[in-house]
Amino acid sequence: MNQKMRDWVREHSPKDGVAVSSPIMGIGEAARLTGLSVSCLRKYEAAGLIIYHRKPKGHRRLSGEDLARIELIQHLIKVRGLNLEGIRRLWALFPCWELKSCPPESREDCPVLEGANSPCWVVLSRRNGCEGDLCRTCEIYRLAAACTEDLKQLVLDLLISQK
Repeated sequence: MNQKMRDWVREHSPKDGVAVSSPIMGIGEAARLTGLSVSCLRKYEAAGLIIYHRKPKGHRRLSGEDLARIELIQHLIKVRGLNLEGIRRLWALFPCWELKSCPPESREDCPVLEGANSPCWVVLSRRNGCEGDLCRTCEIYRLAAACTEDLKQLVLDLLISQK
């Protein structure tokens, strides 16, 4: 997270602290902080790259973790040369069924295992998450952003070793 965002979060956080995943700002404030447009931030959501918190009336709210995820998306676009579809397909490589230790019987009809080109939280969002969990709090959704650089390097290493 860049210094400007860190400073804003520090200034606006309650004195007793706030969890990184707690919503602290609206989408307009996030757009101002990131230098992106509100429509761009909505596109990230539509592409399945980010799941915003929602107020009861549907207003989007963002957390510090969301800001870091937006920063990562921008890094992947500007530095790594990926587009939104490329990022989504990269995150689709995370084997959620292995990381969550899904039992074999639940894997048989799992739509994520059926060759989906989207991350599990996009595929399963139609079912309100797997096993009733909210996808935005799932460790797979949170892990994908934290491990993207490592995953990309692993895939590149595998491709090079196969040549």
